[in-house]
Amino acid sequence: RHPILDVYFTTTAFSGNHTFFMIALPVLFWFGFSEIARGFTLIAAMGVYWAGFFKDYLCLPRPLSPPIVRLSRSKSTCLEYGFPSSHSTNAISVALFLYCHLLTTDPASWSPYTRELSIFGLIVYAVSIIYGRLYCGMHSITDCIGGTLIGVGIWATQWTFRHTIEYYMVSPVWWVPPFVVATGIFLVSIIPDPVDNCPCFDDCVAFIAVLMGLIPASIHFASTSYSSNVPVPATIPYSTDLGFVKSALRLVFGVGTLFVWRLAAKKALYVLLPPIYKLFSLPYRPHFIPASSYNTLSTYPIGKVPSVIDLPSMTGSAEIVGLQSTMDVHEKFSQAAQAQAQDQESGLRARKAGGQGQNFDSISVDEKEAFQQHDRDSSVLSNGTTECGDDSCQHQHSKEGSRFEDEAEALLRVERMHPRKSRFDVDIVSKLVVYAGIGALAVDGIPILFNLVGLAAEPVRF
Repeated sequence: RHPILDVYFTTTAFSGNHTFFMIALPVLFWFGFSEIARGFTLIAAMGVYWAGFFKDYLCLPRPLSPPIVRLSRSKSTCLEYGFPSSHSTNAISVALFLYCHLLTTDPASWSPYTRELSIFGLIVYAVSIIYGRLYCGMHSITDCIGGTLIGVGIWATQWTFRHTIEYYMVSPVWWVPPFVVATGIFLVSIIPDPVDNCPCFDDCVAFIAVLMGLIPASIHFASTSYSSNVPVPATIPYSTDLGFVKSALRLVFGVGTLFVWRLAAKKALYVLLPPIYKLFSLPYRPHFIPASSYNTLSTYPIGKVPSVIDLPSMTGSAEIVGLQSTMDVHEKFSQAAQAQAQDQESGLRARKAGGQGQNFDSISVDEKEAFQQHDRDSSVLSNGTTECGDDSCQHQHSKEGSRFEDEAEALLRVERMHPRKSRFDVDIVSKLVVYAGIGALAVDGIPILFNLVGLAAEPVRF
C-alpha cells in the first residue's frame, strides 16, 4: 500500500459505480452524443442489473475484515455482497463499448494521436477500476473475474445487435413502449430476495426504471420538431456556437430540473402511495417496512441534494476495518464454526495418533498456536446435532446455543454502529416512477425546455 495509491483507487472507484453513470449519461445526451448515450445507458443498466441480480441470488460475502483492510469512500458499497463485482462489470463493458466506437469512427475526424490516447485512457480506466477493487480489499479475484465476464457478455450482446436496438429505441413502432414497460416490471419482479438487507435491489430498480422512461421518451422526441435526425434520429441539437456560458447554463438548468423532479415526485408519491398499499394490503419484499407498520410518510425526509459542504467528509480516511454489515457477521461466525470443526477433526486425528505412541506434545508449536487461536475466535462447534443424552452432548448443545446468541448480539451491535436508511414498501413503485421520469425528462422534457429558455441549438433535419 501507498498513500497516493490509496487516494487514487478510492477516487477512481466512483467512476465505476451507478451514481457516476447517472450523472454522466444526461450530459452525453444534452451535448449532442445521443446515439452513444443510448447505447451507454443500455450497457450501464444491464451491467448494474445483472451484477445486482447475481449478488442477491448467490449472497456471497466480500473478503472478511479483518484480516482485510477495506478502502472505500462509499458507505453503501460495504453493505453489498461481493460476487460478482459490479464495478468490474461496468468498467469492462463501458470500456469495450467506447473502444469499439473509437474504432468505427473516421480516422480523418481525429487529430494526431487523439485516438491512440483515447484508447490508452480506456485501458487505464478499466485496469484502474478492476485492479482497484482488489487493492482496496473490496473484492476477491473471483469476484472481479465474474464481474468482468458478465460485462463482456453484456457488451458483446449490445454491440452485436446495436443497429437493431438503436432502431427500436427511436422509431415510432407502437408496441415498443408497452413492451419496454412490461419487460421492466418483469425484470424488477424476478430479482431474488437476498438473505441480508442488501441495497443492490435499489440500484437495479433505478436503472431499469431509467430505461422504462428513456426509450418511450426517445421515440416521442424523435417525432417532434425540436430534434435533429443528424447523425441519427432523436438527437438533441447542440452546437459549439452556443458558447461556454450557455453551455454551462444548459448543464446547470438540466441537472437542476432533474433534482427538482426527484424531490417533488418522491414527496408526492410518499403522500399518495401508503393509503393505497394499506387499502389493498399490497405485498412487500423482505427487508422493506410494510404500510401497515406506519401511518404516513408525508413528513419523512426525502434526502438532501449533494453539496460542497459534504466534500470534507469525502476526503477523510477511507480505511474500514471490522464488521460493517450483517453479511460480514454471518461470514465471521461461519468461518469460526468451520475452523472449530476443523480443530475437532485435527484433535481427533491427534488422539488417534497418540494411541499409536504419539501424543499432543509431538504436534508442532505452530499447530498448537493455531488450535488455540481458533478456540479463542470460535464461539461454538458446528451446527450439526447428535442424538444422545450424556453430558458431552448437552455441553455441545449449550455451545451451539451460545453461538447463535453471540451471533445475534453481533448483528445488533453492527446494526447500531452502522444504521441503514429505512426502506418502505412504497419505495419500489416510487423509485420506478421517479427514475422513469428522470429518463424521460433527460431525453424529451428538458431538451424541449431548452428551446423555451433560449438554451437550444437549431435542429438539423433532412
